[in-house]
Amino acid sequence: MSVLEKYAGVVKMNKRFMSLLSVLAIGTLWFNTVEAAEKTMGMPNPMVSYDSVADAKIAAGFQPLYLPSISGYHVNKVWVIAGDVIDIEYMSDIEPVGKFRLRTARCTELMNDNISGVYGAKWENKKINGLSVAIAEVPAEKSKSVGYAAHWRYNNMLFSLSGDNLTYREFWRLLEHGLVELSQNYF
Repeated sequence: MSVLEKYAGVVKMNKRFMSLLSVLAIGTLWFNTVEAAEKTMGMPNPMVSYDSVADAKIAAGFQPLYLPSISGYHVNKVWVIAGDVIDIEYMSDIEPVGKFRLRTARCTELMNDNISGVYGAKWENKKINGLSVAIAEVPAEKSKSVGYAAHWRYNNMLFSLSGDNLTYREFWRLLEHGLVELSQNYF
């Protein structure tokens, strides 16, 4: 066999070897991409929707703070977040429609006192019924107006309120003459 024939055989073998390596590399790349996509897409949403506050109470295993319907607000949506926080969205019964979220959680070692979901706000502590309540002004969700948020702790429970399309006066009324007092009376 001549040197040229040997060289041609080696080249042919190298081409097959390189083709095989290319197929393996592409296959590995494809599987890694699919695996990464599955990890991203497979992450469950921590918010589970429920039809009623009673259903959320059963799912979370504790009674949340809530407003009675006589308050002029009705329950619009209810979620349990990561099995630990009950989140109730309320809407006002009158125009313009005000909206707020009320959250309740048990104190655990895994949580800090702020369960509002509002981050980066400048919180100011105020006393309401002798209880320290952190209050902040925050951008409203879908308008250019201002919203408000508050969070507090009473006994072994955490609470938060975040409102949209509410005046400060209405927000303060909900806190002072409603939610903070209810939390002190029932928890």
